[in-house]
Amino acid sequence: MESKLFRWAKGNSNKCGKPHPREEQGVPPGGEGTIKLVQGVFSPVEAADVLLSLINDKIKFHTVQALNLQKGYQEDISHSEERIKELKEAKNMVKDLVIKAHKEGMKVEISSPIKIKLTKLHS
Repeated sequence: MESKLFRWAKGNSNKCGKPHPREEQGVPPGGEGTIKLVQGVFSPVEAADVLLSLINDKIKFHTVQALNLQKGYQEDISHSEERIKELKEAKNMVKDLVIKAHKEGMKVEISSPIKIKLTKLHS
């Protein structure tokens, strides 16, 4: 059965017969690419909203991963637990920086390139 992710990635079929825009772009040479997830200068409130939303989503992702591993009776959830701990520390750091920026009347510059690389699955 096809997952929701793959149905979403394929998109709706194009009724005019033209390739979907994602198909025209194709995969970057070498199966690698970089995207700018967040780029710009923000007020402290905007920066907090952007950064804490991203961090909270990652915490939620790892929490669900850990629960799924436990549910499947797989024992090693240490990676997810460690990432949750690291992300909570990052969340506190962001809060401190945002409070400092607000108190000192500063803006917050954020640059967040995401590097993506295709790798082979190991059996």
